[in-house]
Amino acid sequence: MRIGYFIPPAPLRAGGLDLAISSLAKALPPAGLEIIIEPGALDGLDAVHLHGLWQPRFFRLAGECRTRGLRYVVSPHGMLEPWAWRHRWWKKWPYFYLRERSVLNRAGALLATSRIEARNLQRFRFKPSVVTLPLGISCSTRDGYDEARASLNWGRHEFVLLYLSRLHPKKGLHLLLAALAGLGLDPHAYRLAVVGDGPEAYLRRLKRMAKANQAKLPRIDWIPALWDDRKWGYLQGADLFCLPTYSENFGLAILEACQAGTPVLTTRATPWVEFLGRHGLPVADPEVTSIRECLTRILRAGKIPLAQRAGLASATHREFGWDHLRAGYRRLYESAA
Repeated sequence: MRIGYFIPPAPLRAGGLDLAISSLAKALPPAGLEIIIEPGALDGLDAVHLHGLWQPRFFRLAGECRTRGLRYVVSPHGMLEPWAWRHRWWKKWPYFYLRERSVLNRAGALLATSRIEARNLQRFRFKPSVVTLPLGISCSTRDGYDEARASLNWGRHEFVLLYLSRLHPKKGLHLLLAALAGLGLDPHAYRLAVVGDGPEAYLRRLKRMAKANQAKLPRIDWIPALWDDRKWGYLQGADLFCLPTYSENFGLAILEACQAGTPVLTTRATPWVEFLGRHGLPVADPEVTSIRECLTRILRAGKIPLAQRAGLASATHREFGWDHLRAGYRRLYESAA
């Protein structure tokens, strides 16, 4: 089957969305699916997959698909989650009712990456069925704690917290800073590595916050965004990955941390509550007090043994390996073709 992927412009898919699309394109060919990203025409395609929303050309593409009798699938990629819906709602509402809703209602299927996203989509009462399929691991990387620590020059006894994601208010880094400031950690024993970029206004707000609470916070390293393989050293070498997000339809960064064997602190606004709970990791509400309480529990327990990190990595590879996820995607495209 030949599936045409249509995607938003590069600036609108930086980070998780870009990784999700490229991961699917690389992982699905063994299932007999030829993925063509941004095909020049619809000729010769068996189905079309529209990734994301709010793209005027997707409205035109959906109309052309219907004219040709070509079915299409839509992945909202979290763009209809409650937090995202409230962001610039005054601009989204008219476009949604004038164009976006018809694109979604005439799709062969809507694809959600988690049960939490599926439930939120079902609240809109769209006509097509909502199919839930998780994303899979993007590469074979596993744990490699000692080697990563040495390459980054992180001290052996230093406890390193890592934030690696877009610097956006939705991701909640300000919540993490506020929670850490309330713990009064020894700056010589703890380090926070912040890897990412985002709106300048939010970055200035974070750095002002860090400066005002400098005496109460651990050392903070501000590192530019890394979306290529250089990120794996940080993910492997950290003692705790932190994503205190307000909303996450899937959370590829969480998946990557787990596949590297690194414990995760995140919130109930993600679909990772059950998985992390099975590995003894607390999940917070997206607010300062709850995050601080979870941090306290984790930091009191200290670094987890290397064998436990290896177990987390192996469990992640088993559950999110593409060998057993591919068939679901093939069924999705066959039913929509």
